[in-house]
Amino acid sequence: MTAPSSATPSAAAAASDAWPPAGCPPLAWPDLPDQDARLAWYRAVIAAYGALWEGHANAPRLVPASDAALQALEQRLGCPLPPALRDYHRQLGVLSLAETLCSVEPGDISIQPLLEAYPGIVEIDEQYLDLELAQRLVAFGDYLGNGNLFCFERGTGAVYYFDHDSGMALTRFFDSPEAYLDALMLLCLAEVHDDDDGVEALIIQRYGQDLLHKWRY
Repeated sequence: MTAPSSATPSAAAAASDAWPPAGCPPLAWPDLPDQDARLAWYRAVIAAYGALWEGHANAPRLVPASDAALQALEQRLGCPLPPALRDYHRQLGVLSLAETLCSVEPGDISIQPLLEAYPGIVEIDEQYLDLELAQRLVAFGDYLGNGNLFCFERGTGAVYYFDHDSGMALTRFFDSPEAYLDALMLLCLAEVHDDDDGVEALIIQRYGQDLLHKWRY
């Protein structure tokens, strides 16, 4: 799995006999009966991931977004954020994880329409891109900083993966951002537990081999 800024985990974490850290969830799909349970799981995962990357410049930090910042973003977008994504930023706001999430605030890596996040999209051959769909998408995840992005569709909240490298540029991945965030937490746990094969098996179990291959390879 790719770590923040291609760095290595903290020496203290790597050398610790008490690893994984206390409170670290197992590498498994959890039972999440409601949003409170989901956020509690996210917090536990982020705490363990933070212990792994303690001292690194891009270690995860809790930076909840204010209601004013969220409202300003939604005004710029001309649409509301999907509830789960809005709640994530309002409660946690962590951007630097196994993949990078886009910021609520304006900037280089901010939540913005896909056509603004990747202006070169207009140069992609129409046989590989549904431009009408692309115009309805908002980028909210920066993947690995290589121009590939996770986006939600205005109105439905469905999550699409934008891949400018090969094949079809837009692939529907998840029904909602919360499904992506859940999978992202598993990727973080895979780094903590040092178990790439385990997390890939879990993703295949729920979403299939094709999705895993498109995403990770």
